[in-house]
Amino acid sequence: MTDLSSGVFGTEADVATPNGAWSAMAPDWELVHDLLGGTRSMRAAGERWLPREPGESFQAYRIRLNRTVLFNGLGRALQTLVGKPFHKPVTLSDDAHPDIRRICGDLDLGGRDLTVFARDLLRAALSDGLTHVLVDYPRGGVTGEGETLAEERARGIRPYLVHVPARNLIGWRLAEAASGGTLDRVRIREVVVEREGAWGERPVEQIRVLQPGRWEAWQRGAGGSADLWARHAWGETSMEAIPLVTIYADRTGFMTGRPGLIDLAWLNLAHWQSSSDQRHILHVARVPILFGRNLKVGEDGIEIGPNRMIVGDGDNADLRYVEHSGAAIEAGRRDLADLEDRMSVMGLDLLVQRSGGMTATERAIDAARADSALSSATRAVEDGLTGALRLACDWMSIDREAAGRVTLDTDIGLTPDAAQEIDLLLRMRLAGELSRPAFLSEIRRRGVIDAGSA
Repeated sequence: MTDLSSGVFGTEADVATPNGAWSAMAPDWELVHDLLGGTRSMRAAGERWLPREPGESFQAYRIRLNRTVLFNGLGRALQTLVGKPFHKPVTLSDDAHPDIRRICGDLDLGGRDLTVFARDLLRAALSDGLTHVLVDYPRGGVTGEGETLAEERARGIRPYLVHVPARNLIGWRLAEAASGGTLDRVRIREVVVEREGAWGERPVEQIRVLQPGRWEAWQRGAGGSADLWARHAWGETSMEAIPLVTIYADRTGFMTGRPGLIDLAWLNLAHWQSSSDQRHILHVARVPILFGRNLKVGEDGIEIGPNRMIVGDGDNADLRYVEHSGAAIEAGRRDLADLEDRMSVMGLDLLVQRSGGMTATERAIDAARADSALSSATRAVEDGLTGALRLACDWMSIDREAAGRVTLDTDIGLTPDAAQEIDLLLRMRLAGELSRPAFLSEIRRRGVIDAGSA
């Protein structure tokens, strides 16, 4: 199997061209991450998510866009879901090697310990459908290049974990005779910061290409042409396979996934657009139009203000303000409230326990136990981190079994009965039989949203 040449077939591809599978997932990621970026990000997206009305001038559109503020239901739901498995710290089993236990205090050489790193992985997996972990080693620190393993350990050189978001892994290729999905090549888009002068910095986009036993780094303009990508660094490693682990929250295929909250994202987009209409009509309603009929107009026109008199011409003369009736404003307010209520519980589907997806062993241990999408994603993070630590063992010439086992709190989720109760509460709220404060109070009591959520 070979790498698809491009997301846009028929065009000439280079090392930075995403493959077709990545391009198919990208539109969902674009919506999710623009929403997670908040009001500033959604305004920057402009007409992509808030279309300009026919006949609306660009100036009027920009005023309306800059008046619109995002209600981030997606971000709130994601925050609530990610927080549930981390009421307790992530643990490493007692049989883990001391060197593995030591690197778990700073997994990425940037200060993130096992708990913080796992939380970031779960958030990325839920928002994108999948995410990746690369087990890397300091360049030039591979055993066999002048230093023994003992000398490297004495200098503190050790493997570390790199979180690779799904949007950054732009291409992959399977080995020709691969069984079970053996990667032959991956391409990772990343940004490195280079010094410029005494004080300046310059971000440089580069593509890292990984293959079993070797790596390359490509940059645009490295070969002298500003528009072409060229290889500017390369080397060999002692790894016989690409040290990459993929974590799936909602798998659709090999190296592909679907954002678990994409339906909530579309609902949040509808709220963004409805909110824009609502704020615009409020502005119109607050600025009444002055209507005049059969008035005497002087050479300088009509002056409006205190100490001014306007004279009518005939019995039908009239001067008054025309104000909005407010009916559309109330309808818009109800629409926004309904959307907010739906978003409050839209993440519920990831918490609902389902009987499918269990192994025979799990059913034998507890026949009554059910599974939820969130607990399944949490276990995927456990497995992924455990697999990454085993790859770290390979770098350090330690037996893989000495990596231990990473454990998160997977005792989360709602029973089907609780989910039905919340569905009933939502229907009552939408029918007007339950007030918004009472509705929010009830779903907070059932643990769907945090106590501080609006």
